[in-house]
Amino acid sequence: MGRAIQAIMGQAVAWVAQYKTDLASRGLGFSEDDMTAIAAAAQAHPNPPESGDPAGDAAEMQRVQQMAMTAEYPEGGFQPADPRLTPVGMPLVAYAVAAKAVGWANEDDALIERVVTALGHTREDYDRAGDHWTPMLKQDMAVATLYGQLFANSADLPLRPA
Repeated sequence: MGRAIQAIMGQAVAWVAQYKTDLASRGLGFSEDDMTAIAAAAQAHPNPPESGDPAGDAAEMQRVQQMAMTAEYPEGGFQPADPRLTPVGMPLVAYAVAAKAVGWANEDDALIERVVTALGHTREDYDRAGDHWTPMLKQDMAVATLYGQLFANSADLPLRPA
């Protein structure tokens, strides 16, 4: 399992770098104004919303931990044609970058619109992606691991070329 996760980690680094290059080649990415709005949203929403069910959250965490320990991770990383990675709305890497930019400001429609536009998508793309990826990330720990690595490697958001 360790080698498979290391492969996924390396793959995520390469995918985020390629995604940023692709965005730049299309003249896309975040402007200074976008980055200011993203920073303001992060400051206004630094934490996830409070849960009304701490016991349920703890049970869910245990379920996920068990699933992660028994999951089958692709030994050499994900193959490009892996059907689990077929984009719906947005590719997984784009969804991870968008999620990194939006942070906990999930109710800020103007921010979400700004973020998805900077990435060359629509709000409909983002919503479709969320409807597709969110349930998958709760059930497929290999894909969830890849998503987590994509998200982590998106800390430096892609900037629009000058």
